[in-house]
Amino acid sequence: MLTIIGLISSALLQVVAAISALWLLRASRARIAWIMIFIAFMFMAFRRVVEVFAITHGEISPGIILLSNWLGIIVSAIMAVAVIMIGRMLFTLKRTEAARHELETRFSTIFHHSSDEIYLADLKGNLIEVNQVACDALGFSRQELLQKNFKDLKTPKYFETVEPNLKKIIENGRHVYETEHVAKDGKVISLEVKSRVINYLGQEAIISIARETTERKLMERKILSAVINAEEKERERISRDIHDGLGPLLSTIKLYVNELESGDLETAEKTEMLKQTNELINEAITSTRAISNNLSPHLIMDFGLVKAVESFCKKVNLAQKTQIMFGNSLENRRFDQTIEIVLYRVITELINNTLKHAHASKIEIHLEFIEQVLQLTYLDDGIGFDKELVLNAETSGMGMKNIASRLRSINGNYRIHSRPGTGLLVVVEINPGHDGLMMNEA
Repeated sequence: MLTIIGLISSALLQVVAAISALWLLRASRARIAWIMIFIAFMFMAFRRVVEVFAITHGEISPGIILLSNWLGIIVSAIMAVAVIMIGRMLFTLKRTEAARHELETRFSTIFHHSSDEIYLADLKGNLIEVNQVACDALGFSRQELLQKNFKDLKTPKYFETVEPNLKKIIENGRHVYETEHVAKDGKVISLEVKSRVINYLGQEAIISIARETTERKLMERKILSAVINAEEKERERISRDIHDGLGPLLSTIKLYVNELESGDLETAEKTEMLKQTNELINEAITSTRAISNNLSPHLIMDFGLVKAVESFCKKVNLAQKTQIMFGNSLENRRFDQTIEIVLYRVITELINNTLKHAHASKIEIHLEFIEQVLQLTYLDDGIGFDKELVLNAETSGMGMKNIASRLRSINGNYRIHSRPGTGLLVVVEINPGHDGLMMNEA
């Protein structure tokens, strides 16, 4: 009796195991293996039933016995194949887990060792993760930041921009914008932020990469200040030229005209006065042309950059104090007028700086067009200067800052090499096809 109960219990357990194998089909990728295990357990349960039948009835047909024996062999084969398949799947899962762990390690390394601040937030702007750079920049601990919303970090100027920016990020999937954060100590940090929507743990989240632009903003303000000062100096120079040059000439002409109108002059005196008046008018015209040329070089308009630079260098060389050697390989090539005027201003500014401050005996200037890039090389043998000190100074170095601002306006790249006692080397590179500044042949 106990044997029968044991066999029936075994059969029931095998049926339960078979049903469990079917249930595991939904949660496993090894579907065929679990189907095979289900079949194997059902065969095993059938064999237990056969054994119970043999005990209770005493006799059983040889065919049933043979079938039971073959089912035993088949069950063993099925279980072996299923175990092998599940084993292979487990090895695959192990490799996948190792790869996932390596990927997480790499992501964590990049996330926490990036040079930029990285913020992960939900769609309402609540922070759910930050990297160490963000913590260091703002002076908050990670736990403190994870209790904040983006609004809590903004200056009053940018507080109201949070909601519109979140809306744009969600609608477009990404957004680039400028903002300001307030650190724990009250310091204001200017940032350029690139945000996009990602899938994070099965939910949508916003990842934002913020790059500090405080130093760039400061440099831009310095350059703007240099431009304003340069413009004011230019206005003062024009005013001085008109007041000291053209003004007296026109006043004298007016005086002569009044004398001619008086009728008290002899014929010879009138003739002489008319001659003097004509000479003064010619001188006034020449002065006007000089002022006009300083404002907008006519040589560039009519003949191009090379002729304008050659003319300016010729005038400097007449003084025989500092000799300028100018060469080019442009082969009569003309560029957009904006490029030519900016480069002309840069060259004349560099020459004026050298003449005023460098005590140089020689200046070398070369213009080349190499692989669609217009390159200016400027070299003098003067006393040189501390580049960092000059460019970072508030008031000195305005000439160099003015040069930088002019080149920035045409997306030009430049390199300045100088230190005390070594002269000056400036290399400027411009892509004439950039932003519509197209090249054309003369």
